[in-house]
Amino acid sequence: LDKAGVGGGGLKTLMALLHPIVSVAVSFALGICSGILMGQLLKPASRPAPFGRVLRPTWILALSGTLFVASGAMGLEPLLLCVVAGAVAANRQHDRGEAEREVLGSVVSAVIPGINLVFFTLAGAALHLTAVFNSAYVAALIVLTRLAALYCAAWVGCDLAGAPAEHKQVAWMGYVTQAGVALGLARTAVQRFPTWGQDFSALMVAVIVMNQLVGPPLFRTAIIAVGESGVYGGGGGGGGVMP
Repeated sequence: LDKAGVGGGGLKTLMALLHPIVSVAVSFALGICSGILMGQLLKPASRPAPFGRVLRPTWILALSGTLFVASGAMGLEPLLLCVVAGAVAANRQHDRGEAEREVLGSVVSAVIPGINLVFFTLAGAALHLTAVFNSAYVAALIVLTRLAALYCAAWVGCDLAGAPAEHKQVAWMGYVTQAGVALGLARTAVQRFPTWGQDFSALMVAVIVMNQLVGPPLFRTAIIAVGESGVYGGGGGGGGVMP
């Protein structure tokens, strides 16, 4: 690099530019490896059933927690790594795949209430309401712009996929809600960028709160409109059920 004319300052700049790319690539690769390992833990236990039902969830939770903490300490992307690991573990194609997916789903479902309690309590405790209120107008503009972008993108996607006309009208409604990952990224910004991260986080939290207010009703409307709610009288996408 020195012979190529890249000095100390240039080298630091190059490393700073490459770090996000390398971090994402390494996180993705480790996520695949972790997903394969997690898949091995999902296999039927050789111990008696009561021990297997306890040990497998314990090992999976221990592996997931270790991955998250270790990847964060290494400067990688914990959220991306865990998402990739879960996707690989849940989509392995073999004769016991469906049973292993059910095990993984049951483990995640069992711990989600406790995790949500801690996560959203911490998110609320770190929230500065004054900063959120000050960002309300900008947040509203971002929300409206995002809704318009979702509508256009969903319309184009449905058109390319040949979806029915009624789906084009409501497809965008299913993508409005955001919470967990978005809040996690907002908290990460506070930790990594102390100079402006707090203001950015306040703005993003305001956006997330607005999306949370309008997202679930829109999602429910979309499900009913395409006939997937299980309620008689929905739109034309699926078969309704008489009450």
